[in-house]
Amino acid sequence: MTVAANAGTREAAGRASGGAAAVFFVICAATYIVNAADRMIFPTLLRPLDNAYGFSLEQGSFLATIYLLGLGLGGIATGYAIDRLSRKSSMIAGIIVYSTFTILTARSFGFFDMAAYRTMTGVGEAMQSVALIIAVCAFYPASRTFANGIVQCALGAGQFIGPRLGAALFAASGDWRMAFYGFGALGLAGAVAVSFVAKGFTEQRAEAHAQLASDMHVPSHLWNRNMICVLLAIIFRSFPFFAFLGLYASFLMTELRYPLATAAAALSLFGLGPLFSPLAGYIADRTNQKTFQIVCLAIMAVATFLIFNVAETPLAQDLLSLVEGIAGAFVYVNGYSLAQRSVKNALIGRVSGFYYAASTLPAAISGFLLAKLAEIFGWRLGATLMMLLLLAIAIVISLFIDTSLVSGRSRRLMTRRRIWS
Repeated sequence: MTVAANAGTREAAGRASGGAAAVFFVICAATYIVNAADRMIFPTLLRPLDNAYGFSLEQGSFLATIYLLGLGLGGIATGYAIDRLSRKSSMIAGIIVYSTFTILTARSFGFFDMAAYRTMTGVGEAMQSVALIIAVCAFYPASRTFANGIVQCALGAGQFIGPRLGAALFAASGDWRMAFYGFGALGLAGAVAVSFVAKGFTEQRAEAHAQLASDMHVPSHLWNRNMICVLLAIIFRSFPFFAFLGLYASFLMTELRYPLATAAAALSLFGLGPLFSPLAGYIADRTNQKTFQIVCLAIMAVATFLIFNVAETPLAQDLLSLVEGIAGAFVYVNGYSLAQRSVKNALIGRVSGFYYAASTLPAAISGFLLAKLAEIFGWRLGATLMMLLLLAIAIVISLFIDTSLVSGRSRRLMTRRRIWS
């Protein structure tokens, strides 16, 4: 299908009414909750899975984050394809892919085919995520960051539910595979539900709405200074973020001797972070986004140090895990909108794919690297060295963002350039 034909189809579909749009969003969000929960059950059940296959910590850690390779590749592909394919079709295809390979993960013979299944799971999750975020942000163009934050609420709900439900299914059945079967089946049911969502909700083109912010002052090329800085900052934020997600439960169980249920509860609070993303969107739409990003990165660094070096009790770990998750989610949502506001409106789909890839693709080996550092230096020193150093680099890179060259209300209307502009 050509771009022109697809555009005609979208215009013919019409804009969904407010009430209908709310219903369609709930359906899409429900499937995204399953998506988010699906990606959390693997790190939660990593220890029993390792025991079942005889995997080492390094092998299990690699599998815990290798799905990010699929997320990155799928994000890039979807970013390019979204102007040629229906967003609705992309969401449905993505759900089917990740659900199918979630089920196949439970049927793995060993390390290599499981790694392939995990990678393909990430590809499907990326297809759904990128298409959904572009669709929602296009439907609400005047509040793009806030709309993205609402989407992230579904992510947070799923990441909160996933570890707890995964641990509960394992406790009830004694079989780690049961959670993979269950979430795979839920995902396939969600694909059917999305087929009933009208294209008047998913296929809106943001450029058609007058309330979209002017981009006359934004650089005409994709790879401008702000875009490069935003992508580099999210890369250095995501490496420690996903290493934490993949191995936090293992740290609690091996270093602090927490039982699986207690470790899963702490991990679920980290996953709850995106539920607060609308607040991040509200702030980012009304303030200097660069300053907001730097503050959130600094909070992540402080929470990381306390988690691995100070906190011992479950209550302290729960609170710090929640802070870490909220700060990390705030950086992601703020950076996503900042990337979109750093390019011309016509490039938003493509930049969304690149941002999603930058936040996931390099972090595919983050769990393996953290496991090696933990083996060499111990959990506390190894995690501190890796995470604080990378977060500090992200803060330094963020200083070079020029907010006078972004669109939207958070733009700094000053002509004088400076490193902390």
